[in-house]
Amino acid sequence: MITDKKITFATANLFNFIEPPGAFYDFENIYESEAWREKCRWTQNQIQSLEADIVGLQEVFSIDAAKALFVEMGYPYFASVDEPMVENDYIYSKPVVALASKYPITQVSSAEEALYLEEHYATSIPTFSRKPLCALVNVPDIGTIAVYVCHLKSQRATESHTEEYEHEVVGRWLSSQQRGWEAVMLRLFMEQNYAKHPLPTILMGDMNQPLNSDITGLLTSRPRQPSASLQLKDSWHLYQSTQMQTDNQAAQERIATHYYFARGNVLDYILLSQEFQQDSPYSLADICRYQVLDSHLVNPIYERDKQASDHAFVGVTARFIL
Repeated sequence: MITDKKITFATANLFNFIEPPGAFYDFENIYESEAWREKCRWTQNQIQSLEADIVGLQEVFSIDAAKALFVEMGYPYFASVDEPMVENDYIYSKPVVALASKYPITQVSSAEEALYLEEHYATSIPTFSRKPLCALVNVPDIGTIAVYVCHLKSQRATESHTEEYEHEVVGRWLSSQQRGWEAVMLRLFMEQNYAKHPLPTILMGDMNQPLNSDITGLLTSRPRQPSASLQLKDSWHLYQSTQMQTDNQAAQERIATHYYFARGNVLDYILLSQEFQQDSPYSLADICRYQVLDSHLVNPIYERDKQASDHAFVGVTARFIL
């Protein structure tokens, strides 16, 4: 029997969300009062359009301001596991991820680095560039859901400490290596948690690279492992599969969530465990809606979008079968 219980998850890169007089990265990057109000209004409109129940956030500098905004929108539960770096008085760097929820967050922690691999593989394990968030959310009529929020290392080349040895290829490789380690460590951490407590699991975030790459694709690759172990799939593919089966629709072209000049890429993802996969014996829910709010990227209107994010917000709706 299909219940009437639906839940919508969303991932939103807020893009330099910092309340004045704080500045992001440079003392010149301070929002004027009206610009800050406009940024909050734009963010609010986007989130309300998605009608999400649980929202994963990236690029949060002002945690208290973000919490206040989401409480005002009807999200009484809010969590973060890290603090942005303050470099000089009011100049901030290294924003954090956060989680806003309409339902109680009963437990929250950060993902742990896989330091045990250092001994077994004779290697050195890096720390996360931004701590991923791990939370348990208690959803009425459904139960506990495990929710993860991440923002993997950017593709910006790592800089050398010595200018004369600066080389872009080396810098790009080091960034890719860091991002790959983060994907692997996050996957291992999620697998270990799932093995202990197999709960419906969601990973939301800005992966900073399409998942068809050999680096971030490590999150969803399918090596030989027991069928009961955690199996993450891209919600877009789950939605497309459902639509093709129920409505006989042809596969749709995927909408980009970020543009570099005129080139569009999908960087923002919602990955779901086997409880959301129709072909799994553990299936509890179907994906009935997939949304990408990208009008501010492809057809911006200045008065409406002058303080928009540089990412599209993504929402996914699951209908539970109980």
